[in-house]
Amino acid sequence: MTSAFVFIQISIPGGMGDANAIHKALHAVEGVKTVHFLAGPIDVIAFVEAADQQAMMQTIGKLRTVKGVVSTDTRIVLPL
Repeated sequence: MTSAFVFIQISIPGGMGDANAIHKALHAVEGVKTVHFLAGPIDVIAFVEAADQQAMMQTIGKLRTVKGVVSTDTRIVLPL
């Protein structure tokens, strides 16, 4: 199992209505466990789990296709 935190930059020209739609769309992506909007330079953080790195790349690719997503920055969780 591979886990990651994905920092997501979004564009919400329609205000909170668009933000709610983006939240729902991100959370609907298979493997996304949590989605949180943040104050500060990062708009959204998502916690994602996938079977392996290839599946993680596919999940991140799906996140990038969500309308309103501008960019993603992923941090893979290292097992100890």
